[in-house]
Order: sequence, then structure tokens, then C-alpha cells
Amino acid sequence: MSSETVDLICGLLGMQVLKESKTLKWKNNHITILPTLSTDENVNACDSVDIPIIRFMAQFPPSLSSSKNVLHLKAYALAEEDILDVVGNALRSNIPIVISGVAYDGLDGDPSVEYLDKYFAISPNRPHLDVIMQSIDHVNPTINGTIESFFDSMTDPTSIQCILDIPLAQTSLPWALQNIDHGIVHGWNQSVHTVPISSNVHPHNFTVRGWGMAHQAGFLMYPHHDVEGTLTWVRMEVGVKFWVLFWLKDQHDDWSHIQNIATQLINFVENKAWLKKHCNTGLITLRPGDMLIQPPGTMHAVYTPVASFATGGHFYHYLCMHLTELARYIDVKVGDSMTNQALDHALETLRHMVIAIPYLSSTISLSKRPLLSLCMMATSSKHYHAKGSNHRSVCDRETAKPSMDISDVILEFLGTSQWVSASHILYQGNQFTARDLVDRKELDRALTQSLEL
Repeated sequence: MSSETVDLICGLLGMQVLKESKTLKWKNNHITILPTLSTDENVNACDSVDIPIIRFMAQFPPSLSSSKNVLHLKAYALAEEDILDVVGNALRSNIPIVISGVAYDGLDGDPSVEYLDKYFAISPNRPHLDVIMQSIDHVNPTINGTIESFFDSMTDPTSIQCILDIPLAQTSLPWALQNIDHGIVHGWNQSVHTVPISSNVHPHNFTVRGWGMAHQAGFLMYPHHDVEGTLTWVRMEVGVKFWVLFWLKDQHDDWSHIQNIATQLINFVENKAWLKKHCNTGLITLRPGDMLIQPPGTMHAVYTPVASFATGGHFYHYLCMHLTELARYIDVKVGDSMTNQALDHALETLRHMVIAIPYLSSTISLSKRPLLSLCMMATSSKHYHAKGSNHRSVCDRETAKPSMDISDVILEFLGTSQWVSASHILYQGNQFTARDLVDRKELDRALTQSLEL
């Protein structure tokens, strides 16, 4: 890490943020503004929650290439023949990935209406919900607006807003990683002939794979994990983000302790001592051309010190289903710890992934704990109804019976019986490890003998 100080304040004070905004030096040697939003009583609304969180984040050590908790790659690694295996094996082990130097659609200066229109076909007139800093309004943190009105407010120092979810279905991962989205590539692409779609399909199944997010300077995303146990990828196009990750230090076999990280992070300011004792942290600085891929359930907080635009998406992966199951379990128990973006697509995508298993290429690896988790989620859908989500998200459709039939065979193959439940096997040992690989030939033989394929 360079010892050179990086100034991210130039041009902001009095232009995009209030002139009296204080500054802060981070452990990564960057100097940023601290958010300032004055109330009618002339008090900074960010003083009580946002600024203590940001100051705490600023103390975290930068994640280096030598890190054991994060895999750092250069863009040239994407040309390696085994890149999908390298990425998949890291993610299955609950290790996030940072790839530096990937192609991006950037520009000099701040993002603008013209930039989004030209490179991403995002119309200035597109209506959107803007998210205002929760320090101002915890109950109603969104306001109606358009892309153009959002950028107009960027030069209003009394405003700090973001747009979290701009649908960009055309946006995708780098070419070398496109097949890592197992929910689409295998689940949907390879199963609709076997089980033709006859019911309504929620558009989230497809729009969630690509989106954009725009932030004004000084916006803090509180600690959370992404809903429905998805993996998340983010690529910086313009600007800078400080992405802080949280990992438990130990007790990885203790479900109540694992759930505790979510409950403790909800009340971050009150629980700093617990977090220091039980969590490892890492600070990742994302600049244009940097890409981050997060495993399911990764607790993270994000500070955006300058106006920024990023693209990204959500996806599922066969080798990460144990982490997906764990995150979805926490969604049920502690719904307040997840992102406020609702996804109603999860069950159908997971069931399509089950239906595709008998037809998967032998080159696709499957592991015991993730496979067990996938079958449990497909067959016990109501146990994973996320707190606050739409009840229709767990309704049975045409995929229910075939996914149940296939899951029953797989669960028996993995050792379940009327005396040994799937949950008994799943909830033993380190919940973040995927365990051994499944013998694909033996699994295929069991499926062929039991099902009409």
C-alpha cells in the first residue's frame, strides 16, 4: 500500500457538500469529507449514527494482496483457462474476490446525465425512488424523482442521496466470468424444456442480474447483507467507494453466534465492543476498473466519499448454496439486517437449479453441504420466507413437484432418512465450509435409477 496521501475533498466543499463539513483521514491514507446535513436546530443530523460508523470504518486496515480473507486478482487472470474454478472455489470458501484493471465505461470527472444516457441508455426522464440519508428520515428514506432531478440535486450541498437499483439487464460480468451465474446459465437456460413455464414469472429472475447505482458524495450504506442469499458483483465505473467487510473470527459452527453478527451490526454504535472482539474486518478501496464479488451473506458497509456510479448484479452458484441457505435463514430471523431491496424471485430460480441437476455437464462440480442446502431450500420453501417479503414469493408453481422428486433422490443419496434429517446433517460443523465434492457419476446413477429421465 502506498504511503502517499490521497485527497478526495478537492472541489466538494461548498459545491456538493456543506462548506463546514469536517474531514477524516482513513487507514488507507485517503482524506474524505464527513457527511453534514443540518437540521432546523442547526445540528448535524449525521453526528449520532453515520459519523461514528464512518470513523470506525476509517480505522480498519486495507485489504492487501496477501490477505487470507480476500482473494486479490489482476485482470490478466481472467484469461486463465481455470478462472471459473479459481473464482468458484474462493467463493465456496466464503472468500470475496477483488479483480483490478477490468474494462469499464468511465470518464474524467463526476458522473452525469449525459454519461448515463450515452453509455448505459439510462434516460434522464426515467422515474426512480431516491434514497436520502437515513439520518434525516428513518421511517421514509425514499423520495420520488427522476435521473435528471437526482443529478440536479448533486450540486445542492444540503442533499445527500443515492439511487440503489437502476435496472440494467444488458449489463454483465466480464466475458470470462459470464458462466458463473448458475441460476441463469443452468437453472433457467437448461430446465425450461424439461418443465415448461406455465405460471407468471417474476421479472426479478432476470432484471436482478444487472443493475446500476448512483451515489452523491458522503453517502453511507449501513452494515447489512444482501437479501435472499445471492452473490453480488460490483464494478466501479466512475468515482470511489470504501467497501468494508466483516467476518466472524471463530465459532463458525454456532448458529446463534453467526446470527449474532447480523443483530449486532443493526445497532452498530451500541455494539462496537462486541464487533471488535468477534469480527475481523477489511477495507477495500474500489476505483474505476475494480470489481468485487461477494459470497452470499457477506456483512458489509459502504461509504461513498465522492459522486460515483457503479454497475453490478446478483446471482447464484451451486458451490455456494450452503452460504445462500445460511443467509436466507438469517433473513427469516433478523430481516432488519438485510438490504432494503426486495427480491421475489429466489424460490423459482433455486427450484430450476434443482431441476437442472440431472442434466448438468460432468464439468460442473457439486459439493455435499451446498447440494444439501439447495435441496432443503427447494423442498421447505416456507421455512425461508424472508421477514417482510411478499407471501407469493413462496407459492408453489409448476416447478414444485419435479424439484421435490429430484431433491428426494439427492437427499437420500447424501445420507438422509426417516431417522436422520437433512438439517441434522447440514447444521453440524463449520457452516462456512462446503465439505467434500460429490461423486458426479454416482449421483447421476442414483438419479437415473430413481427418475424417468
